[in-house]
Amino acid sequence: MNRLRMAVWLLAAVALAEGLALAGFWVRGRWQRRAADTAVQHGKAVAERMGCFGCHGPGGGTGINNPGASGGTVPSWTGGTWMMYADNEADVRGWILDGHPASHKPDAGALIHMPAFRGRLGAGDLDDLVAYVLTVSQFGDVPDPRAAAGQNAAVRLGCFGCHGPEGRGLIADPGSFKGYVPPWDSADFADLVRSDAEFRQWVRNGACDRLRANPAARHILETEAIKMPAYGNRASDKDLGDLRAYVEWVRRHPRGKG
Repeated sequence: MNRLRMAVWLLAAVALAEGLALAGFWVRGRWQRRAADTAVQHGKAVAERMGCFGCHGPGGGTGINNPGASGGTVPSWTGGTWMMYADNEADVRGWILDGHPASHKPDAGALIHMPAFRGRLGAGDLDDLVAYVLTVSQFGDVPDPRAAAGQNAAVRLGCFGCHGPEGRGLIADPGSFKGYVPPWDSADFADLVRSDAEFRQWVRNGACDRLRANPAARHILETEAIKMPAYGNRASDKDLGDLRAYVEWVRRHPRGKG
């Protein structure tokens, strides 16, 4: 009888554990879908669907060789090359819709030319794709001098590697609470960083004191695959202030309508 009771309890415990795991996957999936519901993330999916990464490289970051082209390659969307091909957002739309905008003629010597997608993209998909291209290329100047300095600091310190371009990415993080590194322009970020002091703790120490004091949160911080690095004195006080200004600028200036 005791063995039977023990077996029943064991089966119940296993069923409960499996149920909690499934519930966790379901909730995490909902969070991920909600976080992915932005113009930038939709635009990334459009770029994948339309074959953009075939020539512009994964994520738009590495253009393929292009014999005869003045630059030798199909231009990537990153690294500041947008300044050579587009003066404004309208030019980006012209490249996508017609293969080139009125202000920039195609490279006559290039073997590979930009295709025209007019008639193949709906208005919503076009808006989202433009939002993604603008984000990945960090298109345009940041008019706030301190935020602009923060953008440079983010490049120098490698912040965009985990947080994505302009901090708007959605990088997977196995073992984390929601399964991804929170984008800077998301509600998740506001939950994790509630003050300037907490922002400085995250950058200096890899987490804020409030979460380290919570046993459950501390366990996740210690076991997630991609951990926030503790920059310590590698980030100066000026860097911290500039970074904070840039993050706030990003939050106030969303790309697209998402």
